[in-house]
Amino acid sequence: MLLQEVEAHGPLVKQSHVLDVGVGSGVLLAAAARLGASALSGVDISRDALETTQRLLNVCAADIPCTLHLGDMWHPVPDGMTYSMILANLPHFPGAFHDRERPSTWAGGDGRGIINRFIMGLPRYLAKGGVALMTHHDLIDFEHTKRLLQELGLSYEIACQWTVFEPPERMMAISRQTYEAGGESVRCYGGYAFMNARILKIYE
Repeated sequence: MLLQEVEAHGPLVKQSHVLDVGVGSGVLLAAAARLGASALSGVDISRDALETTQRLLNVCAADIPCTLHLGDMWHPVPDGMTYSMILANLPHFPGAFHDRERPSTWAGGDGRGIINRFIMGLPRYLAKGGVALMTHHDLIDFEHTKRLLQELGLSYEIACQWTVFEPPERMMAISRQTYEAGGESVRCYGGYAFMNARILKIYE
């Protein structure tokens, strides 16, 4: 869904410097390259992810300047840099499912930690007139996210919304408080749980 929204914002991507925080495989940057981005940057705490991204961009974006940073969230991003588009598909499911390849600093507890840290960096790194696109699982208290955006003077739109299925073993890993934070978005039918996820479009 995030890839779809990147493609839908083609005119903004064109001739823009695009940053992907938590770049993973590099697919979103490859899409930005196809849409005409002038420069690409990515951040990830996994060296393997950066190597995978570099291999992909060598094929899909060999003629576009690309800078990849190894580190946690905003820490390796150079001071003074701003980006016209910032992307984030961060691992923020609020349960005890920790990827061994990712440092414990990415464990969000109730999931808010990762989302909070990403949003709080936007006023510093998002260029004037720029847009951030991020995934947001409704188990990460959407009302809290909206309040944080408001406190930072940021506006948002729900670019798209869909329903996701979470299997019992994942739902058993979350706290009752986290479950209740999902509000009416969470619908349970026996051992089957469904809730909303969204792509947020954030701007000044």
